[in-house]
Amino acid sequence: MINRILIIVLICFSSQCFAVEENPLKHFLDGLNTLEANFSQTLFNESGDQLENTKGVLFLTQPDKFYWSYEYPYSQQIISDGNVLWVYDKDLEQLTIKNMKNDLSQSPAGIILGNSDIEKHYIEVNLGDIDGYNWVELTSREIESQYRSIKIGFNDNKLGMLIIHDSLGQITRIDFSDVKRNIDIDDVKFTFNPPAGIDVIDEREMN
Repeated sequence: MINRILIIVLICFSSQCFAVEENPLKHFLDGLNTLEANFSQTLFNESGDQLENTKGVLFLTQPDKFYWSYEYPYSQQIISDGNVLWVYDKDLEQLTIKNMKNDLSQSPAGIILGNSDIEKHYIEVNLGDIDGYNWVELTSREIESQYRSIKIGFNDNKLGMLIIHDSLGQITRIDFSDVKRNIDIDDVKFTFNPPAGIDVIDEREMN
């Protein structure tokens, strides 16, 4: 669950990420206010065997609001208004509520959110065009980092793919489709009202 949440936060965005000219990620983020897309997320083990494939839809709004919904093969929603994070598992009838952390400077999520000194924590390489995508690769300088590398691929300035290699040797690949940029998204999308009768775990009360 924690890895899935971090992966979602990874694709949230800030126009303050990366100062390198001609960087495809910076080019994509310039002027970006909202994003809607479908996705297919696949998890592989260290041997390259597929462990899981899920599909769903996401909505993002600057600087830190997101709605990430897994719709197949199970139903799960991960939503944040920038302050609170709701994780709702429909099949288990369970909701977990967390505080969104403000200090993400050491994490991959912090890079995409613009809260990190990228040169301090990561080695950045523009890989250029590979298989129809323009790639940026970030490799962690930290031995104990949860993620070994993060690759972000763009196609005609559209978010196309995200590939994450973690410290366990697993690979998460997220393919994006039907990407819509700067459309109107109602803020109600980024709040959650729990259905009656579900189990609620409020981790904010534990901090």
